[in-house]
Amino acid sequence: MKNHFLKSGLLLALITTMTVSCKKNAAETPLENINVNAKKTELNDNFTCQMKIAKNGGPVTEGNGAASKRWANGSTVKVRFTGGSAYVRNKVKQYAKSWETYANITFSFVADNASADIKIAFDDEGSWSALGTDARSYSTSMNFGWFDNNTADTEFRRTTVHEFGHALGLDHEQSHPDANIPWNTQAVYDYYMGAPNYWSKEDVDFNVLSVNSRSGLSYTAYDTKSIMHYPVEARFTTNNKAIAPNNTTLSQGDINYVKMYYPGRN
Repeated sequence: MKNHFLKSGLLLALITTMTVSCKKNAAETPLENINVNAKKTELNDNFTCQMKIAKNGGPVTEGNGAASKRWANGSTVKVRFTGGSAYVRNKVKQYAKSWETYANITFSFVADNASADIKIAFDDEGSWSALGTDARSYSTSMNFGWFDNNTADTEFRRTTVHEFGHALGLDHEQSHPDANIPWNTQAVYDYYMGAPNYWSKEDVDFNVLSVNSRSGLSYTAYDTKSIMHYPVEARFTTNNKAIAPNNTTLSQGDINYVKMYYPGRN
């Protein structure tokens, strides 16, 4: 895994200067319809996009991140909500706190009108998060767009743990410099540039195919089981082998990473 600035991913990636917002397809297709421009005005360039994964595979997201984005070890990070039912809020709290077992960080959920470091909303169709301490700079720094009282528990866990990984400063694992994914780039372009995503080639390069530089990063070994790894379908690789098809919980690599950079828990 690594430490650096966040792109569009989970635990181990680097941040760049592009904001991504994921939006649900009105036709209820399994993957999200991505609108990369929707949040640029307010969210600027420090957010990462989380895609909803199809049951039969499709893109999902280990851990690298910028040291400058990490919270001080031992911090209590205040979190507040805007909107969302009591049930949905409690599910987010439950799975956000799963990081506390391993990372020496405490998420303290405060009243809706209280000052907070992380501000969560449910009013945009996508799910995304600011990277680490950048959350302090935004009126909304995390969003869970598809959560409701009927959301499956596995989906609450997968998406919440992923986005709070970003909130701890972790980026997408497929961008790890040791990933060496044998991308079938044309297949990747064909998929993401078509319905329901309609990304540009630049968007695909940025969100899926980019590889982080080792310069300025702190990272551990590449981890295909990381909650921060996008799922890579077999058709997206030249050897026709899928990678990280359905990661839904913290991997041992994720655990080792946060124990290293937020030490102090058992």
